Amino acid sequence: MVCRRICLAFTLMIFLFAAAPASVFAEEMPIGKIEKIEGKVTILKSDGLQVLARTGGELFAGDRIQTGKGARVWFSLQPGTRFLLGEEAEASVDELSSYDEEDDHPVLRLVLGYLWSKLQKIMGRPMSLSIHTPTAVIGVRGTEFDTVVSMDAASAIAVDEGEVAVEAEEEKVTLRRGSMTHVEMDVKPSPPEKAAPKEKRNWKAWREARSKMLIRRLPRLVPRLRRRFDKAVMRSRGFTGKVNQGAQEVRAAISRVKEARGKRSRQEMRQALVELKRKVKAFKKAANKFRHVLNRVRTMGGLSRRLEKFVERNKLGFSSAQLAVIEPNLARIAEARKELRSMYRDTIRQIKQTTRAIRRVKRQKAKWLKAHPRPGSVR
Repeated sequence: MVCRRICLAFTLMIFLFAAAPASVFAEEMPIGKIEKIEGKVTILKSDGLQVLARTGGELFAGDRIQTGKGARVWFSLQPGTRFLLGEEAEASVDELSSYDEEDDHPVLRLVLGYLWSKLQKIMGRPMSLSIHTPTAVIGVRGTEFDTVVSMDAASAIAVDEGEVAVEAEEEKVTLRRGSMTHVEMDVKPSPPEKAAPKEKRNWKAWREARSKMLIRRLPRLVPRLRRRFDKAVMRSRGFTGKVNQGAQEVRAAISRVKEARGKRSRQEMRQALVELKRKVKAFKKAANKFRHVLNRVRTMGGLSRRLEKFVERNKLGFSSAQLAVIEPNLARIAEARKELRSMYRDTIRQIKQTTRAIRRVKRQKAKWLKAHPRPGSVR
C-alpha cells in the first residue's frame, strides 16, 4: 500500500513537471558556460551568493564574474562566442540577456580589467554583442577585439578582426581591423588610431600607469562619476514608469484577445491581435531602453564599489580636503544603489513576466484563428 502511494506521488510529480510550461523555468535556464580557469575566480550570483567558479560551470543572467591577482577565466555565452577575462577584473552578464529569445543578444558589463572577445558566424550570420563599460557602449557583429577598463573608468578598445562601433557622449566611432580608440569619463571617443600588434600590447602596464595617477585625479573624477550616475538613474526611473505602463497595456490587450476568443468572433479577435501587436512593439521599445540605461547604472555602480575599496586601501595617501570631496560623493552613489535595487528587481520581473505572456499568446494565436474560421470557409 505504501509502495503504491509512493509510486502514485512520484507519477504525479513527473506529470506536473512535464505539464508545466517551459516559461516557468525560463529564468533558471543557463545562458553561458565556464570553459577554463586559471587561479581564483568567483561568481557573485544575483541573489548575493558568492561561489568559486569551476570549469564546466554554468552562467546565468545576472552573474558577476570576478578574477583575483594572476587569475584568468575563459567563458562562452552563446554558440560562436568566446571570452577571456584577465586578472583583477570584473564583468557581469546582463540580467535581461535571455528575456526575449526572438531579438535578444548577449550584453556584458565590463567594470574593470581586460576582456578579449571573439564572435564567429553561425549559419552564415554574424553574432551580435554589446559591451558596456563605465564610459562607453560597444556594439559588435562578428569580430575579435580587446576591451580594457582602468580604475579611473577610462576604456580602451582595439580591433583585430571585423568591425566595432564605440559610442560615448552621443558620438559614435567605427573601428576596423588594426585600429583602436580611448574613451575617458565625460569625453567623446578619440578618433580611430593605429593599434599596436596584439603580441606587443601591454594592457597591464597601461592599467598600472593610470592607477598611479588615480590618487591625484580622484577628487575630480568622483564628482563627475556621481553626476553621470545620477543622470542615468533619472533616465532609468523614467523608463521604469514606461515599462510598467506598457506591461499593463499589453496585459489589457491580451485580455481583449481572450474576450474576443470567448465570443468566437474572428473579426474581433483579429482587431484585438492588431492592437496587441502595437502594444507589444511599444512595450519592447521601452524595455530595451530601460535595459540600456540599466546596464549603464550597474556598470558605474560596480566602478563606484571598486573606488570605495581603493580609497579605503589608500586613505593615507589622500589629504583631508581630497577626502571631503571623494567620500560624500561615493556615499551618495552607494545610497542610491541600495534605493534602486528593489525598483530594478520589480521592473526586471515585470519585463520577464510580460514577455512570457506575449510568447504564450503567440504560440496560441494560430490555434485560436484555426478554431474560429471565417464565415463560409471550410474547416
